[in-house]
Amino acid sequence: MLSLNTYGLAKSSNQLTLPRLVPHPPIRDSNSYSVGKLAQERRDVHPWYRTTSGFQHGRHVDFQDLGLNLSPLKAHCRHMAFTNEFLEGPFTDSSLGSLETKKKRLVLSDRLRAERKIRMKQKFDEKQLQLSFKREIRRELREKRRLELGEQSQASVVIQARARGMITRGRLHAARRATEQVNAVKIQTFFRSQMRVRAAKRELQKIKDDIRADAACIIQRQIRRHLAKKRARAELRRRRELRTHRRAQILREAEEARKRAAVHMQRLGRGYLVRKKMAARRLVVDVALPMASQPNAKRKTQPQPPSKAKTSAPPPTKLNKKKRQEGGLGSRRMSSMDVNGMLNDA
Repeated sequence: MLSLNTYGLAKSSNQLTLPRLVPHPPIRDSNSYSVGKLAQERRDVHPWYRTTSGFQHGRHVDFQDLGLNLSPLKAHCRHMAFTNEFLEGPFTDSSLGSLETKKKRLVLSDRLRAERKIRMKQKFDEKQLQLSFKREIRRELREKRRLELGEQSQASVVIQARARGMITRGRLHAARRATEQVNAVKIQTFFRSQMRVRAAKRELQKIKDDIRADAACIIQRQIRRHLAKKRARAELRRRRELRTHRRAQILREAEEARKRAAVHMQRLGRGYLVRKKMAARRLVVDVALPMASQPNAKRKTQPQPPSKAKTSAPPPTKLNKKKRQEGGLGSRRMSSMDVNGMLNDA
């Protein structure tokens, strides 16, 4: 592998690969590298810029071969680009058929072989040291990985426990929510039924209240009508009693007036009869006196008429307005028509 890398036949890689760690390539892949040395060109150079400055003794110089900067070819070959230095410089025949090249190749092959041994030993020591470091690093990585795997296993156990607990809690919560939902639906259904029953009871009570209100209105109307009739009957009875009392009073007043009128008429009649008798007696006395006395008989031969003041009956006493008003019906005689008219007016 190192020889292939020295001759530029290995693939470019930034890491150092060991022969024992990397399996050998198949035969077909290795045969692809068995070509002439002059045919081995730099892999990253464009064909237009291919020159012979990058080749020394038929070997392709790669900068990957100069890892420790210890190369016997460092003073004999250098990398040149496609510049004016190459175009204007002397031409050097570096072909395999030249004598100089063969001599140099023989001399340098021994030197290169010794240098290659030294480099191989140095690289082997370096690789062994690197392998020891890598073994230690791998051991530490394995331990770290083992610890990480243990932590991961413990963490996975904890995570699984937490996840199972969370899932179980979620299921329990979902079951509880479902139970609560079912219970809530039942409670809501019960309360809705109770509300419907209460609403129906309220409607029934409202209907009953309306019926009772109508019945109360009817009863109150009947009671008011009864009370009105009772008051009307009482008022009619009172008015009838008042009318009867007034009629009896009018009749009593009329009777008293008749009595007073009869008494007054009787008094007037008796007074008239008494005055008439007194006038007749006075007339008899006046006629008998001249006959008793002679001297006076001649003067009074003829009877004189009685004086107007003595013979005439006294005029009836005139009542003033107040006495007439006080007398009322007794001042005059009332007929039955007048009494009936007064009763009707009362």
